[in-house]
Amino acid sequence: MVEAGDRAARRAGVDRRAFLRSAGGVAAALATYNLVACSTKGGPSAASSTTTSAPGGSFSAPAPEDIPACEQALGGNGEFIFDVHTHHVMPDRPWVQTAPETVGLVEGMLPPDCMADNPLECVNRAAYLHDVFLASDTTVALLSDVPNSGDDTAPVPFADALGTQQFAAELTHGGAPRVLVHRVIAPNVGDINATLDGMATNVGSVAAFKVYTAWGPDGRGFSLEDPVIGLPVVQHAHDLGVKVFVAHKGLPLVNFDRPHNRPDDMVAVSKLFPDMQFVIFHAAWDVNHREGPYTTGADIGIDTLLEALDRHQVAPNSNIWVDLGTLWRRLLTDPTQAAHALGKVLSRVGEERVLWGTDAIWYGSPQAQIMAFRAFEISAEFQERFGYPAITDAVRRKVFGLNAATLFGLDPEAIRCALATDPLTAGQPQAAALRDEEALPSPWTPRGATTRRELLRTLAHATTPWAPD
Repeated sequence: MVEAGDRAARRAGVDRRAFLRSAGGVAAALATYNLVACSTKGGPSAASSTTTSAPGGSFSAPAPEDIPACEQALGGNGEFIFDVHTHHVMPDRPWVQTAPETVGLVEGMLPPDCMADNPLECVNRAAYLHDVFLASDTTVALLSDVPNSGDDTAPVPFADALGTQQFAAELTHGGAPRVLVHRVIAPNVGDINATLDGMATNVGSVAAFKVYTAWGPDGRGFSLEDPVIGLPVVQHAHDLGVKVFVAHKGLPLVNFDRPHNRPDDMVAVSKLFPDMQFVIFHAAWDVNHREGPYTTGADIGIDTLLEALDRHQVAPNSNIWVDLGTLWRRLLTDPTQAAHALGKVLSRVGEERVLWGTDAIWYGSPQAQIMAFRAFEISAEFQERFGYPAITDAVRRKVFGLNAATLFGLDPEAIRCALATDPLTAGQPQAAALRDEEALPSPWTPRGATTRRELLRTLAHATTPWAPD
């Protein structure tokens, strides 16, 4: 990629550093992923166009040296982008002392260029608003949190999540939502009645409830079908009028109980509550499994979700939804695997039930993920062999935000009009100019230590049970 970047930079008349930060640099990276996908299947080992055919999936963009054309192609068409899976932390809250494993998890996901005296400041509220809304095309975001047993161990206590929501709202002249929040609940920790009582607190501000069924401070998870702690929280959410219920499935984290990390319980519960909507974060994808064509009998990965849908006779575009958080970021460097993953969820879960999620700001700005999705295609061969849909502009618009708008009852056009003059929208051109002046790491490539500070931090957390990179 370095040699290709040098050639394209010379043709574009800019230095390599500036080129690699431009849309042309993004196109060059996508072309490299195409080439790698081809070479692993015995395809060509070199090519000059980003439209080189790759088995299964590929990225289509103009020649990298044509930077204006790349900006137009990868810059989008003003899509409504609703990121349903975002994060930040509050560095001065009790979790820093009470949840050391969570601190290790978060520090393992910090941007490599973080130079703050307190590294957690690199993923604080201000960084969140900048990276999600100024440094990307994201319109609306849903703020999430990591596994925790309550506000004392939460990187973003619920009151602070509401504070982020309020702060973003104060920047919106038209009153449209910028940040929605959901509340993480842990019914397998402490008294279930206390959990149920807590769910009612500030319920009017909650867009959804979220659970980590595989997590527990003692390493034991729970099932949503459990009549003592699982079904009661779903029923209570229903009775409170919160009809969107989220569960993390797949993508193992610290203290995860693998048998409870599969999606079957959520699919089963979806049949019991047909007037509720159930969102499976990460689509049950697991970093330890390579995605391919759907096969029955799997105990890991997206196939466990598809098999559960078949077993419980849940039709496409029903009340089961999935998001692409971390899944897309990790698989876009492997277009064939990405084609299988996206093809399976689009065809089986349904084109109207796949949601855009990035897990930002763990990986910095989600803009590179957005640009890559704008260019991604599933091959005609895979469409014919496996029944995968073509990723058309219409499908992209659904995934980027129209599906989530339906899920959460938002009007995309009204929101876009209301946000047209707010400071975050107005600041996007200046933020884009700043990106042209400052070196920003690619949010999709695996990060490694490039300075002594980064190396020491990596070594200090080498025993963290899970980190996405």
